Parts: sequence; structure tokens; C-alpha cells
Amino acid sequence: MEDEIILKDLIDPKYFLMEKFRQQVPGTYKHSQAVAQLAEAIALELGLNIDMIKAAAMYHDIGKINNPAAFSENQNGTNMHDELDPEISYQIITKHIAESVMIMIQIPEMPRQVIEWVSQHHGNTVLGYFADKAGTADLDIYRYKSNQPQSIEAAVLMICDTIEATVRSLSANGKLKDFEDVIQKSVYRLEMDGQFDNIKVGQIRKMREVLLSELESGTHHRELYPEDKSEEKNRNKK
Repeated sequence: MEDEIILKDLIDPKYFLMEKFRQQVPGTYKHSQAVAQLAEAIALELGLNIDMIKAAAMYHDIGKINNPAAFSENQNGTNMHDELDPEISYQIITKHIAESVMIMIQIPEMPRQVIEWVSQHHGNTVLGYFADKAGTADLDIYRYKSNQPQSIEAAVLMICDTIEATVRSLSANGKLKDFEDVIQKSVYRLEMDGQFDNIKVGQIRKMREVLLSELESGTHHRELYPEDKSEEKNRNKK
């Protein structure tokens, strides 16, 4: 019980690190909140420790606090990577894993398991965008230098992070059509890359189901009120 209280304190918006995170890296902070919401739903379904999962989700990208503008969710029309060699961009992007871990290990109350999950949330996946930009066939050059998820919790973090970022990107570009298709393709790509070799197939299937339910329930269109319908009719007449 005491551990749960401590974890709740660590992710409280008023906790000094969370406050700094929110103020200096607002895009990543919002992304982390969204990942935490998805991860919590999966943790409930799979019987995992909710407080630890939420802590991992809120801290998984906290290393980005050292270089906010390097990451798309914090950029405002200017992408520094447009002018950089893809190998340099790769070094900058992948560095946030080690920097997140370094921040977390300085928090005495932070469970080591949570730090482990965060260290594995990208596994040894490929940064495809920069590999394509470099025009290389040797994708291993652009892989994260981390361990693949060794636990169901690390896999939850990886899937929620991937899905949230993909959905957000597609939505921003007006290309989001079907949540189920995004989930299926994203999870399949990670599976084929060997990221879930330590995870049971049934657990992955359950995660897909929960994610689809969560994403769909968050985008239901509200019923038009009478004044809305009048405005819509007027627009149609024009």
C-alpha cells in the first residue's frame, strides 16, 4: 500500500519532475498521459500492477526533457532533423532511452522494475524514417541498442507507445481511417521483428482488443443538438 502511495506521488502533476516535464516538454507530456491511459486499461484487463504501469508510462520519455525540439510532438512547424544527417538524428533520438533511465535511477523511490520496463520500451526496433532517409539496406545500423521486452509490462509500454504515436501522427495528417487496421499493422510489425518473442500470444491478442475498445470509445461522435442541426442546414443551403 505504501509503495502505491509513493508511485502516485511520483506521477502527481505537482511533483517537481512532472511539473518540469509538463512545462518544458508539453507535447511529450500529453503523449505520456495518453500512453498511461491506454496502459492502465490493459493493466486492468491483464491483472497487472496499475500504479507501476502508469508510472512507467509517465516516465518512459522523460529523457526528452533534455532536448525537446528533437521530437516531433514538441515541434511547431520546424523539424531540426530536416537539416541533419540521418545518422546524427538517429543518435539524438535513441539517446532519450538512456537519458530517461538516468533521470529515473536518481529517484530513490522509483522501483527498479519500472526502470527496466522503460529501458525496453523501444526494444531493438528500427528507426525506419531515418533508415529510409539514409537509403541504406542495412537496417541494423538504425536499431535502438536496447533489450527486447522481457516482460508483459514492457510489452504493454511498447505497444501503447507505438499505437498512440501512430494514431496521433495519422490524425494530424488527416490519414486516420481505421483504428483496427492501425493496431493490427503496428503489432504485426513488432511481432515480425521479434520484439514479442518473450510474450504469450494470448496476451498480445488481449492487448489488441483492449486498445481497439479504448480508442473507439474515445472518438464517438456526439449527437447533434437542435441548434447544431439548424446551423448544418444553413451551411448546406449555402
